[in-house]
Amino acid sequence: MKLPLIIIMCFSLRAVAQQPYTASFIAKLGTDTVIVETYNMMHDHLYGKAFLRYPEDRIGVFNFHFHPDGSIQHYSMSYMKPDSSYVTSSGTEGMICENDTCTWFAGWAGLESEYVNKRAVRHIDFIGGWTPTLSLVEWNCMRLMHSGKQNLPITLVNDYIGTRDVSLTKGNNDTLIFGGPFLEYAKIKATNEGRIMSYDGIGTPWNYIVSKHAPIDVDEAAKRMSKTHKIGIPSPQAQVHFSFGKDTIRLRYGRPFKRGRVIFGGIVPYDSIWRTGANDPTEIDLPFDIQFGQTIVPKGKYSIYSIPRKGAWTLIFNTDLQQWPTDPNRSKDLALIPMKWRIPRQQTDQFTIDIEVLNDGGVIKFTWDQTEAFAPFRIVKR
Repeated sequence: MKLPLIIIMCFSLRAVAQQPYTASFIAKLGTDTVIVETYNMMHDHLYGKAFLRYPEDRIGVFNFHFHPDGSIQHYSMSYMKPDSSYVTSSGTEGMICENDTCTWFAGWAGLESEYVNKRAVRHIDFIGGWTPTLSLVEWNCMRLMHSGKQNLPITLVNDYIGTRDVSLTKGNNDTLIFGGPFLEYAKIKATNEGRIMSYDGIGTPWNYIVSKHAPIDVDEAAKRMSKTHKIGIPSPQAQVHFSFGKDTIRLRYGRPFKRGRVIFGGIVPYDSIWRTGANDPTEIDLPFDIQFGQTIVPKGKYSIYSIPRKGAWTLIFNTDLQQWPTDPNRSKDLALIPMKWRIPRQQTDQFTIDIEVLNDGGVIKFTWDQTEAFAPFRIVKR
């Protein structure tokens, strides 16, 4: 699996960190602007504001304080209304790391008491989630270059999926490689000082194109942009049913939009396993055995993955329903099914899984953009 690739040049962390620095990032998801972030970096502090467009429009006011080794000592993020950044929107979250324990805390509207989750980890280096703090990427690149080492272990945390071990590694030709199976890959260009100028995250869980800018007034940007069309949840969850007589096949999956992007061979790389949707694992519940060619898939619940290829696909039924789908447990693969490929009659803007019902079986179809992959099956009667 591909890893994040970061193109960056050497610099001195100490020389930069002692000087106050302010800049902004703009992140686009296809044709939609989804993050406008302005940050300040000084000594062992990183703080600022970001206008975040999903799952709802809000301003995130963030603050990081780091241990001497550069890992996170304290983190907080308060979510404020986009038209008034001093009025709480949905609540606050944060983390404190000390004595080999990192404690996640959150206060949300509707909670009777503060949410607390303790994790027995020695350090946390990166916060994941709907929308990451982009300047934290820059901070970790600075850590590796200052260390003089070849590799920097990175522990990423997301309170929904837990912790993940990734890394930041020096590659060839002035490059850094950032991530692991969970993060896929990203390409970042930077100045001689290591300040990020652009970020290409196509094919990663955060499919952003990020550009660097002079400081932007986030409050003014939020007031203006919140009056435009809403982004909402970028890949809404769908639950669909397909009736076969008295039985029903049930399917649950996330449905991402095209958003002006190149889909297959772009945000969904060829020849790599794909979650076949977005967010949580795509899940299918079969009320009976089905047969693809000579392969029988017994009735039951499965997660679905696929491997898109030019001219042909592979459909994968996996018995693990819990694993986060960007890093599937391939030892739990039950069946690998060949799929045919064709160009549909109409371009499909939103990813769609459909099952065509036939007399003795059906056809499962994956359709998005100008691609349709399909595989016929028959019902095995007992």
